Amino acid sequence: MGLFTVGEEVNHRIGDPQCPECWEEYPEPCRCGGLMHAAAGSEEDPDGNVLLITSCDQCGRSEDQLDEV
Repeated sequence: MGLFTVGEEVNHRIGDPQCPECWEEYPEPCRCGGLMHAAAGSEEDPDGNVLLITSCDQCGRSEDQLDEV
């Protein structure tokens, strides 16, 4: 299993539905058939919730990019 970058570190496992580096409730299925991984970002929303950085291990798109389509 290879590793790829989500956020700033190369530590997420490609194709691993139990990726230990992912944020709670991730990875989850992506529309392309890959897995959407998530990591905590350095910013918070106005309510103090951590903003997540997401990336699919197959198509490379984030959840925000998929929402734009």
